[in-house]
Parts: sequence; structure tokens; C-alpha cells
Amino acid sequence: MNLKTFTRLELKNFLNGRSVLVVFLCIGLAVAYAVYQGGSLAEKQSEIAAQTPQMQVDHTDRMLEVHAGKELADFLYYHKFYTAHEPSDWAGFSVGQSDVNANNIKVTLLTLEGQIYNSELSNPTNQLFGNFDLSFVIVFLFPLLIIAFTHNLISAEQESGTWSLLRSQPTSVRKIFWFRIGLRFLIVSLTAIVLITLGCAFLGTAFDGRFLYAILLTLVYFAFWFGVSAFVISFGKGTTFNALSLLGVWIFLVILAPALLSSVVATTFPVSESLETTITQREGYHEKWDKPKAATMERFYKKYPQFKDIPIPEDKFTWGWYYAMQETGDFESADATERYAEKLKQRQNFTEKVAWVLPTVNTQLQFNEIASTNLESHLEYLESVREFHSKIRQTYYPHIFKNAKLTDVDMKKAPQHSFKNENESNLLNGQLLALTILSFVFISLGFVRMNRKNI
Repeated sequence: MNLKTFTRLELKNFLNGRSVLVVFLCIGLAVAYAVYQGGSLAEKQSEIAAQTPQMQVDHTDRMLEVHAGKELADFLYYHKFYTAHEPSDWAGFSVGQSDVNANNIKVTLLTLEGQIYNSELSNPTNQLFGNFDLSFVIVFLFPLLIIAFTHNLISAEQESGTWSLLRSQPTSVRKIFWFRIGLRFLIVSLTAIVLITLGCAFLGTAFDGRFLYAILLTLVYFAFWFGVSAFVISFGKGTTFNALSLLGVWIFLVILAPALLSSVVATTFPVSESLETTITQREGYHEKWDKPKAATMERFYKKYPQFKDIPIPEDKFTWGWYYAMQETGDFESADATERYAEKLKQRQNFTEKVAWVLPTVNTQLQFNEIASTNLESHLEYLESVREFHSKIRQTYYPHIFKNAKLTDVDMKKAPQHSFKNENESNLLNGQLLALTILSFVFISLGFVRMNRKNI
């Protein structure tokens, strides 16, 4: 029997069952819902980012009307400056941490760190179960599809009594087995590529290097699961054993291992610095009310020597001293802030290293990186807010120390914030290499066992 004929018969046998068509229909509906769900969240974030400039204008007009005739410093005490983290083109593909991290922070001219970690309340149910996006379908659901298509490749023949007939053929049964594995890998992969392409087209993602990387990552991830299936099948057990064993592997890698990793990370790298930052910052400026103003200004002048010649009286309140006091709160919490960010990075680095042996976590982290919805992207946004806040201070401090009136400054020409990061994925990185090696190991183990075991 030639290859063409055998392929045609195998495809006919594979696609003959109604269950296969039902499974493909279900996975198609899952992808459609995932695109809708992920796209809706990304669209909402994009709308907020797009509306931010107009919201800033409306807020400024309203504040100018309420505070007309007052001092600029008094106005700036209440006035908010809007920032937004504009999502990447791929944000709908993998929501990542963008649903729990603040992406539209409003800041005033007061101490910054207490404002920068404020975030909107989120639905706790969504935070518990995560978001249903394309990366979720690939990482969580496609492995179940692979298990369903491969768990009985040999056992079904053995249990139906046709295995002996198959072994009597001149072609090696091991070649037939690997041909069946390869054919199913091709079918599942083509299905995934078509659905991902359609989903990305609907989401409006850029078909650039990130698209090719996402496809490559998906194929390597599928190869791992086909390798695991081949390894389990190579033991020559029955259909029930194969199915339960593969489902056990799926439960461990998809549910138990990530939960255990999260617990280990939280225990190993506790982030008590977040509370310390808030307390240190508040104490940093509140205690200044009871200290000589000269002590506060001395530290302030080290950063802003241009204001040193402007007198700050000890016996009365001045806005220059008040805002200097506010900034010293940030000075004193700077170390805690830096340690907090460093602890978050340590968590991320530890997770990435452990993920080298956890393909599900590894793949999800890489999808988040492609979509710029990972921790690093959020920390870059927070840093952009800090730079923006510093620019605001440098813009208005000269007017504040001169006791300028609100009418002396055009607030409609205030600095504007803008931030968007698009990660260009490197096709040659350790995470993808680790996933490739794991896939190769399990495929090789299955191949060796099939050759040594007389199934």
C-alpha cells in the first residue's frame, strides 16, 4: 500500500467519526469567544487611552472654572494629570496581567508613590479564573484536543481485535504509529494556524515577527504534548490507562504546577515593601509639619538648587515649602520603592527559570511577552508615570515659588503623558529553547520505547 493511499484511508478513518467534527466545532467556538473576550478588554483599554486627552481637557476646564481667581499652587493641589497605558496591538491575544494592573493612573502634584500604586477595583471572580483569550485556548484547551486524538492510537486497534492484522502488514507498525502521530500533529497544527490567523485578523494585530513567533511557539508547544502522548502510549497499556495518565499530566501542568509555583513565589519573595513604601512616604511628609522648615528645604535644595535663593519663612505657611515637603516624602520612600520593584523582578525571573520545566507556564509567559501584557511592560509604564510626574514638577515649581496666580499660567499647555510599548520577540531565546528541548526529549523517549517494546 503506497503512502498516498494510506494517507487517504487514515484521513477518512480519522474524520469519519461525528465526535471529531463536534470537537473541531467546539474548539472553533472557543476561539471565537476567546477573540471576542480578549478583544473586548483590549478595546476597552484602547478606548480609555484614546479618551484620556479629552478627559484631561474636560477636567482642566472644570477645575479652572471652580478655582478661578485662586493661586496656582492652590489649584495644583486639587488638579489631576491623566496618564494611560495604551495596550499593544496584540493585547487581545493574551490579556496577561493587564486586567489586574492599573493602566490609567491619575496623579496630582503631591507625593507620587502613594498615587502610583492605586488601581481600580476588579471583579474578583475574573481575577480568580483569569480571562478567556486566544492564548488560553492554545495553552489550556488544545492539549485536551491532542489527548483526545492520540490516546487510543494503538489501544483502539488492540481492543477491537485488528491489531494482529495490522502487524501482519509488510510495513512496520512503529512506522504506522508515527505516521498517525505526525498526521494528527499536522491536522491540529493547521487548525490552530487557521484559527490564530483569523483571530489575529479580527483583533487587528500586526502580522509581523510576533505573528511568526506565536505560530512557532504554538507548534513547539503542540510537539511537546504529542511527545507526551507518544511516551504514554509506548507503555502499551489500554485506552483507559492512556486517557487517565494524559489527563493527569494535563491537570498537573495546567492547574496544580502553576498554583504550586505561585505559592512558592509568594512565600520565597514576599513583597512587604509595598506597605513599607506607603508608610515611609506618609511619614516622610507628615512628620515635616513638626520639624523646622529649613531642614526640609535643605534636602529639597540638593535636587533643586535653582530655588535656594527664594526665602522660605519659618513662621508662616508657604506653598513652596508645602510642595517641597511633599517631594521629600518621595525621597524617603525611594529605597523602599526600588526594593519593591526589584522584588517583583526577582519573582518574575524565578518564575521564568522554573517555567523552563513547566511548558504551560513557559508558553503563557511568552505569549504575555508577545502581547506586552507582562510584568515588565507594567513596570515600564509606572516608570513613564514617574518621569511624567517629574516633568510636571519641573514645569510648575518655578511658578509656585514665585507665588504665581492661576491666571499667570496657561494650564491648557500642561505636559501630556503618552505610553505604548510593543515588544519585538526574539526568535532565539532560552524559554523557546527549553520548550523545544522538552518536546524533543519526550518524542525521543516515545521513539526509543516503541523500538524496544514489542507492542
